[in-house]
Amino acid sequence: MLFIGDILIINHTEVVFLGVSLFFYSLGKVFLSFRFSHKFDFNISRLIPFSIAMFIYTVGIISFLFDSLDFFYVPALISFFITLLLFQFAFLRKVAVNNISYVYVCVGIVLYIMSESMMTIKTFKQDLPFQDVLIMLFYGLALYFIIVGIVKEQRRETTINSL
Repeated sequence: MLFIGDILIINHTEVVFLGVSLFFYSLGKVFLSFRFSHKFDFNISRLIPFSIAMFIYTVGIISFLFDSLDFFYVPALISFFITLLLFQFAFLRKVAVNNISYVYVCVGIVLYIMSESMMTIKTFKQDLPFQDVLIMLFYGLALYFIIVGIVKEQRRETTINSL
């Protein structure tokens, strides 16, 4: 899904290509979210500050881009909240996987968020210094770290008492 989104985003000046690429990116992030989900209990108090910080970031980006999004406002909002969901699932897998996998995936997701944010600002608002190089660098590193994290993953056998 991400690869199809990559191909379609090349022509991001065309509204149809941009919309369809946004759909495929969102679908890819949903599939990654399913991959990172687990059945272990988690500490909700650890999730609350994280969720607040991600919500503030998302609201900041959306409010910065609000005037420029036009009819892409709702799709962009949905896409950013799917990214928030993806980051939450990656964040919550700490109890379910080994530390190296956890760190690689979390670093990859942060780099992905940075790449996605820069691409959104570039597409809808304004140019950024070194935008093309930075977007591709962060995106490539993000996918590298996510894939390496998945490959190095070792599931933990935990019990409720060890949480």
